[in-house]
Amino acid sequence: MTIARRGFLGMAGAAATLPWWGMGRVLAAEPGGTLTIGLSTEPTAIDPHWHLVSQNNALAQHIFDRVAHGKPDMTVGPGLAERWKALDELTWEFTLRDGVRFHNGDPLTIEDIAFTLERAQNVPGAIFNMRSYLQDKVLEKVSDRVFLIRTPIPNPVVADELSTCAIVSKAAAGTATTDDYNSGKAAIGTGPYKLVEADLTSRIVLARNEDYWGEKPSFTQVVIRPIPVGGSRIAALRARDVDLIDKVPPADVKGLEALSDVALARGTPNRCIFLTMDQSRAVSPFVRGKDGGEIPNVLRDHRVREAMNLAIDRKAICDRILGGNGIPARQLVPDTIFGASPDLALPAVDLDRAKALLAEAGLPDGFSLTLHGPNDRFIRDSEVTQAVAQMLSRIGIAVQVDTMPASVFYQRATSGGPEGGSTYSFFLVGYGASMGDSGPSLRNVLMTQDKEKGHGANNRLRYSNPEVDALVLEGQSTMDDAKRAALYGRASKMAMDDVAIIPLYHPVDVWAFKSGLTYAGRNDERTLAMDVGI
Repeated sequence: MTIARRGFLGMAGAAATLPWWGMGRVLAAEPGGTLTIGLSTEPTAIDPHWHLVSQNNALAQHIFDRVAHGKPDMTVGPGLAERWKALDELTWEFTLRDGVRFHNGDPLTIEDIAFTLERAQNVPGAIFNMRSYLQDKVLEKVSDRVFLIRTPIPNPVVADELSTCAIVSKAAAGTATTDDYNSGKAAIGTGPYKLVEADLTSRIVLARNEDYWGEKPSFTQVVIRPIPVGGSRIAALRARDVDLIDKVPPADVKGLEALSDVALARGTPNRCIFLTMDQSRAVSPFVRGKDGGEIPNVLRDHRVREAMNLAIDRKAICDRILGGNGIPARQLVPDTIFGASPDLALPAVDLDRAKALLAEAGLPDGFSLTLHGPNDRFIRDSEVTQAVAQMLSRIGIAVQVDTMPASVFYQRATSGGPEGGSTYSFFLVGYGASMGDSGPSLRNVLMTQDKEKGHGANNRLRYSNPEVDALVLEGQSTMDDAKRAALYGRASKMAMDDVAIIPLYHPVDVWAFKSGLTYAGRNDERTLAMDVGI
C-alpha cells in the first residue's frame, strides 16, 4: 500500500455523482429480478449502531448511506457528501448531495447527520459503542448543504471515520430503540434498498429503492438467507436455491473451481484472527493449576504469553485447516493496511524455548486453561481452536475448548465476568480493519480500555501499555503520512513484543456464485447485492 493510496487529502475539492460501491461490476442490460444470497453468519441487529460487525455492516449498507462511502479496497469516496476538504488542521468542510431523500420521502438534512453522530455513541446496550470514531467531532451547520466537522486535535482520517457511521432519519428514529430497528419500524435510510421483512435467523427481504439518488442496483429484490453450515451453503448454491454465497469452506474451493456453472471471487484480507489473554485480573476465572485448583493469573507474566506464542504453528493452521486460504499473521493488521509495521517477523515455532520460558515463570509442569470462542463466526473457527489447544499441549498447557454460537459468545466475551470484565480468560476472536488506516484498529484493540474516551473498545481482556497508547494517540493526530505510518508501526511492534495478543492468521475470503453473474470480492468482507451484476 502506498501513501498515495490513502487518497484522503487528495479528496479535497473532489466530487462524484455515483456511489463507490458499484465499482467494477457489470450492470444487467435489463435490471430486475431477485437475487438470493446465502450468508455464513446471521446479522445480530438491523440497528446500524448497535454492533459494528461485518455482517451487520453489510446489511446496513443496503439500507443506509454514510457521509463518505467505503470502497472495496478500503479507501473512501463520496457518499451522502459529494465532496469535502480540509480548511485547516482542525476543520473539515463537507458538502451534502442535493435532493437525497429517505425511504419515507423525507429530505436528508444536516440535522439528520448531527442526530446520527450523537445517537451512534449512545445506543443502550450496544456491543460496540461508536464513541471511539465520533466523540471528538463537533458538527457545525454552515448552510442547508454545507457543514463543518471540528476536532480538538488534528485528525487526518475524519472522512474515513465518518464512513463507519450509517446515517438515520431524526424524524423516524428520534426515540427509536434497537428493537424498533429490528422490527423494521425505524429502519428507514437513504440507501439503495428498503427493508421489506426481516427474520434475522432465517430470511431478510429487501426491495430496490427506485428513488435512490445514485446508481440503481441490478436487482429489484434481494433475499438474504443465513446458512451457517458451510456444506449447506454449497448445497443451496448447487441446487440454485441461492445465487451467491460467502465464506466458501476451504475443502470445497477446488471442487467449485472445476465447475462450469459456478464462479469464485476472492478478497484481500482486512481481518486478523487472534488469541487474547486476560492481562489485568490477579485471579482469572479459567486459569487453573494442573490439578484444577486456583492459581494466580499466570497470563499476566510475559514469559507465559511468549511461551504460548512460540508454541503456535501459524503456517500449519493456514495450510491444513484453512486449505491455504489464510495468511500467517505477525501483527494485528495485514501488511496491506496503512501503518502496518515492517519490522515484525513471523514468530517461529520453538517448543524448547517455550518450555524453558514456562519453567522460568515457575511453571515447569505447565497449567490448565480454557479456550473459548465462537463456532459459527469464522471459517473453521472450531477446528482452529482445537488445533491451538493441541499445539499448547505440546508445552504442558492443558487446554479445554469451549465454543458456542457467536451471538452468545460476544456477549459473554465482553461482560459478565469478575471486576465487570469478560467472562473468559483466553479466547479466539477476530478484528477486521474498518478502514485503510491502522489507527482505529490499534486504538480499538491495543489501547488501554477507557470507555469514556472510546479507547480499547475491543480490548476485552484489558492489555495495557501507556507507551503504546501514547504512540497511537500521536499517530492519530499526525497529518504527515510517513510520520503517522512510522508511529503506528512502532506501536504495533511494541504491542507484539509485549505479546498483547497472539495473532494467528488473516483469512482470505472466498465467494461462490452462479455463472452469468459478475462479482468481485471486497477487502472489507462485506457481501453486497449492489456489487452483483449480470
